[in-house]
Amino acid sequence: MKLVFFCLTIIGVNSRFSANGKSAILKVHNHLRSTIAKGMYDAKGTIEPPAANMRKMKWDTVIAASAQKYANLCPDDHSNVSNRGENLFWSLTSFAPTNLDEFGVEASKSWEQEFQDYGWSSTTLDKDTFNSGIGHATQMAWAETNLIGCGVKNCGREKDDTYKVAVVCQYKSA
Repeated sequence: MKLVFFCLTIIGVNSRFSANGKSAILKVHNHLRSTIAKGMYDAKGTIEPPAANMRKMKWDTVIAASAQKYANLCPDDHSNVSNRGENLFWSLTSFAPTNLDEFGVEASKSWEQEFQDYGWSSTTLDKDTFNSGIGHATQMAWAETNLIGCGVKNCGREKDDTYKVAVVCQYKSA
């Protein structure tokens, strides 16, 4: 029984972002937000206007617990969580992941890349803008959002012998 508890404890600890992982995720998000706030963000060759009310992101442990709970399911689609934005990311690797923190940064950079791939056509978020391929990046850049929490899960080996890692970040305004 002690061995089972020990194994579950180790697996649980390895399925969350460390303090360094959380800090790295916040750094990527807040760098993007700061660049936008200063009017220095280049989205696919266009310098975007400065944000008037951009807030700095802070890590929220309650939101992180919710994101981790959902990540533990190795989801294929968004949750039904209300009153929060949500980004999902999956990585398939040929090796068994040992440092899950790196996937939080990889996910964040992937979401930000949407602005580079698709541009930023409007400062008004409507259905067309959201569906233009920048939905994840928009979650990161939404001015009034200031709370974030993320979870990560090594989902194990897939049928094709790759390893799947799921990252879930949820966003909220306080």
